[in-house]
Amino acid sequence: MNKALPLLAAGLALAALLPAPASAQLGSRAEEQTFDYDPGAAAAEKVKASPAEVTFEDAEIVNHPVYGTIVLSKYRWRNWVTRALYLTLINIALLAIILAMPRSDEVNLIVGYTLCGVSMTVSFWIVLCAVLILTLKAAAWTYVLPVGLVSGAVGYLVLMRIKKSDISLTELKESFQKMNAPATEDPRLNSVPGTPGDWPGDDFLR
Repeated sequence: MNKALPLLAAGLALAALLPAPASAQLGSRAEEQTFDYDPGAAAAEKVKASPAEVTFEDAEIVNHPVYGTIVLSKYRWRNWVTRALYLTLINIALLAIILAMPRSDEVNLIVGYTLCGVSMTVSFWIVLCAVLILTLKAAAWTYVLPVGLVSGAVGYLVLMRIKKSDISLTELKESFQKMNAPATEDPRLNSVPGTPGDWPGDDFLR
């Protein structure tokens, strides 16, 4: 009896691991069991998919003489607005980096001039986005164009600020050079008081 219990438990575990028949087909013969679903003629009419319809309400059809018929979206100007927004965010980040940089070193001034050039280029791209939106006959150019012009003006002001710092740094260096000049100048070139007639024997103009 004790030996039969492990065998019975193993048989029950094996039976549990075997795949069970589908409950919907339970009790039917094996040759009648199938996994295909047939709703019937009446139900098939209800679940029949309607054909897809293509409309051109939001499209612009262009008959090109070379490329043929071209279908364009009427809302493609939104892509240029999105591009202008991304460019504006990039320009703001550039200007923030330029303003945060110290301007007490020549290397930082060179980097500042370079980033100002990049900022002015990005502002020009924003203006071009406004022009393209205008060609698409969308009213969004009325607020994209001012953003481009304002960002360009801010970039110009930042450039003038860097230039002012550059001039101040140059003047400071020149003043230090003048302060150090007497120590390195040849003493024979120092000026002496008097006029050419004070030393007749040494006057080369006589």
